[in-house]
Amino acid sequence: MQREHISIPKLIVYVLFSVIIFALQTGTFGGMRIFGSAVDLLPALVTAAALLGGPAEAAVVGLTVGICYDLSFTGVDGLYPLFFLLFGYAAGKLCQRLLTRNYISMLILTAFECVLLGLLRYLFSLMHAGASFLIVLRQLAVGTVLTCLFCFIVYLPLRRLSSKSRKRSR
Repeated sequence: MQREHISIPKLIVYVLFSVIIFALQTGTFGGMRIFGSAVDLLPALVTAAALLGGPAEAAVVGLTVGICYDLSFTGVDGLYPLFFLLFGYAAGKLCQRLLTRNYISMLILTAFECVLLGLLRYLFSLMHAGASFLIVLRQLAVGTVLTCLFCFIVYLPLRRLSSKSRKRSR
């Protein structure tokens, strides 16, 4: 079995990029809504890291994204870091073994991640608050489509960072 090479500078750049996207998403573009839903690019970051980096990078980015969610007081404390860490690692392994590393794979994984995250949100917080499943399902569908439409915003810079770090390591 071949040992995976982990680049610490690349991980630091991924984490910093995640924090910048989180700050822009919650600060500058936080109030912007399209069809009643906000664009959430953080799940796309985890998928991009899984696709372009591998399981270790995706797990670190996932943990960072989850902590960002917890810092913004959205949902159940501790659920997001665990979910994104595990999803990032599993998606990274899936990308290594089954999926081709292209944008279509990114869209499929991002959509799956958004749906899974939306269902977890419903089960752990919204259902107990008495939210209607149909309304949540509509928001989930719109949010997933928006995230997939705009995930190029995180995919393209991470692809560039990933290709630069691969060239340096050769």
